[in-house]
Amino acid sequence: MLQTSTEENPYVSRRRYNRERLAREEAEQLLDGKSRELWDVNQKLIQQADGLEKVVQERTADLEKAREIAEAASHAKSVFLASMSHEIRTPLNGVLGMAEALTDTQLSDEQTSMAATIVDSGQLLLAVLNDILDLSKIEAGQLEIETVPFDLNALFVATQQLYSFKAIEKDIAFHVNVNDTAKCWIKSDPVRLRQVVGNLISNAIKFTSKGSVTVDVRLHTKNGQDADIIVEVRDTGLGIPANKISALCQPFVQVDASIARKHGGTGLGLSISKQICALMDGDIHIESTEGVGSCFTATMKVTVEDEAQNEVKIDIGDAIAIISKKKWRVLLAEDNRTNQLVFKKFLKQFDLDITVAANGQEAIDATQDIEFDVIFMDINMPIVDGVTATENIRKRDHAMGRKSIPILALTANTMVHQVAGYIEAGMDNHLAKPVKKNMLFQVMADALTSGN
Repeated sequence: MLQTSTEENPYVSRRRYNRERLAREEAEQLLDGKSRELWDVNQKLIQQADGLEKVVQERTADLEKAREIAEAASHAKSVFLASMSHEIRTPLNGVLGMAEALTDTQLSDEQTSMAATIVDSGQLLLAVLNDILDLSKIEAGQLEIETVPFDLNALFVATQQLYSFKAIEKDIAFHVNVNDTAKCWIKSDPVRLRQVVGNLISNAIKFTSKGSVTVDVRLHTKNGQDADIIVEVRDTGLGIPANKISALCQPFVQVDASIARKHGGTGLGLSISKQICALMDGDIHIESTEGVGSCFTATMKVTVEDEAQNEVKIDIGDAIAIISKKKWRVLLAEDNRTNQLVFKKFLKQFDLDITVAANGQEAIDATQDIEFDVIFMDINMPIVDGVTATENIRKRDHAMGRKSIPILALTANTMVHQVAGYIEAGMDNHLAKPVKKNMLFQVMADALTSGN
């Protein structure tokens, strides 16, 4: 008898069941295989992640170690340079000081020429030392820029006087034109500004055998007190080949190898000047035509002062008059015997009562019973250094109710933060080694005037 359409054939149902079971088993096997593949891939990823993390940790540790080594090397370099600066400047103070003192004695023309050569050579050595130290400080990010008020016009008047002699020696014209916009007081770093301008003028005179060197100075005020100082130094000298201009501001680079032999120099001045300008948000631009001449334009950002400052600067004549006024009691704390001798030679024209202390402790002891009119304090001394000695003297005098004696630092450490540290410790001013006689007179006269 035939089945009705509503009843399913058991044979057909069994086949369908078997197909579904086989399909489910195949799906389960496929899923199981895929799951195993995913598990294997996941395990490999975990292993790779662990390995990568280990590599990253090792690399990070290597980089940290490399950073520590680099920082240690940089610190060691800074310490070495500071030490070398002091160790070289100290004997150089003796060389230049004694040579300058020698020129004040009765000499024959030949001896005068020889003494002048010693002074010139010593100044050249000092310039090279300063360039190398400046370059190293720039590379280490330690070159410091001051911001103090000063008379911009007066700075360029002094600059003209300084370089006029070199121009006269080469029989070339030298002009400094200060625009009315630049005849004002500004806030900036006068030392670094003089360094940049001095390098540009010195190079222009050096490479100009005939014609002229002209300096044009102007101030471009942007808004209120913000301004750019623009200094153009033009010459009629050798000129620079077009393909050499771009590399000219690199350290130790000169136009050709014969330049150093013909004209001297390290090739550092222009590189340092450009980087100083960069630190002062400016630059140096060079235009030149070979055989015709060059124009170097330096720009630096400055702040215009609203009013001129009441700057009282003692000239050399007044300084000599002040020091000659009476038999001042002077204490020199200096451990180097040559520098002691230089100091006395510089001041031999005056009738002074000079006491010498060979270290900071002797200086402290000397001021126990004697009230000196001025103290010159070396910084790096044995037993007790100059800063510690100054602090002790200040504390004791304050406790005893005695007046504050002017204390002047004598030091080869001349970085801004170092000088600021000496002032903070109680010193009134500083003299950088090698000490120049006229500067010694002026700083000493200023201290005697303010202290009495």
